[in-house]
Amino acid sequence: MKRPITMLSIILVIQIIIMLLVSTDTNKVTKKEAFLKSDTSRVDYIKIQNEHGELVMKRFGMTWKITEPIEWKANSSYIKTLLEKMAELKLESAITSNEDKYVLYELDGAVAKYIEIGEEGGVIDKFYCGKPSENYKHTYVRQADSDEVWMVSGSPRSSFTREPSMWRDKGILALDKTMIEQIKLKFPNEVITLNRVIDTGGDSDSGFVMPDTSWMATKRNGESFEPVEKATNRILNTLNRLNAMKFMDAPTDTIPDFSNPEFTIEVYLEGDQKEVLDFIPKADEETRYVARHNGEESTVFVIYQSTVKNLKKDEDALKGIEKKEEPEF
Repeated sequence: MKRPITMLSIILVIQIIIMLLVSTDTNKVTKKEAFLKSDTSRVDYIKIQNEHGELVMKRFGMTWKITEPIEWKANSSYIKTLLEKMAELKLESAITSNEDKYVLYELDGAVAKYIEIGEEGGVIDKFYCGKPSENYKHTYVRQADSDEVWMVSGSPRSSFTREPSMWRDKGILALDKTMIEQIKLKFPNEVITLNRVIDTGGDSDSGFVMPDTSWMATKRNGESFEPVEKATNRILNTLNRLNAMKFMDAPTDTIPDFSNPEFTIEVYLEGDQKEVLDFIPKADEETRYVARHNGEESTVFVIYQSTVKNLKKDEDALKGIEKKEEPEF
């Protein structure tokens, strides 16, 4: 009697094992094929054509630069996001190879975004990006050398619709505060020079530098005073990270006259480096200024009024004297 029971037990165990194996095999997720052939970690060339024109960006070492329609450093954050999104594109399902239906997926010539991606001087992928799916988790795409429309995972379309100017790195200055030796604040009727003070009472060999509060201000007439820490810190922090809102170099932009700027700041750093910024109010926007960097007409940009205020410190501001606003009648 025990023998049949033992056999039944063995058979039952075998059946359970088989069921588990079948179940495990059924739950396996088939690895989806990548839409692009490129290894995005090695990509060094990107070209995008959309309704705003053509944009070409190339990688030089670790730095990405725009080469067309302008030459400028590219926004590294945007590049990183774009490459990550493209790496995630996986084939989901084939939709159609009928050219008459391209318009349904915004893959016709009128509205499709055209993209090229290259490595080491050669173009690896050429494709068109159409509209996203209804849930915005997928996108309709087509390789340039194929008639087949595919739905792929991911939604990179927003990166392909930007104007070329939006890909520009908007950083103007990123000065190391500890390297700044002198700052000149130039107003129409006054020039105030801020000099970093060296503690001559310390170890002269080490050249010990006092904290950021160790600045001395000198007016044009020779009168000197010690500025408040809050004011000098505002200036230094702004110079450490100065960004433009936008640039004024489009064909439709009119470059303003900088012959008599409202305010100029000159920054002198160790190693004979000099940076100059000129500011004038933007005529058509009260809360904006137009600025020029190092006298270059090619580096004219728009900046917030509040940012200029952080730099534009007159004698009262440097002394910590708050100006009372006159009441309006």
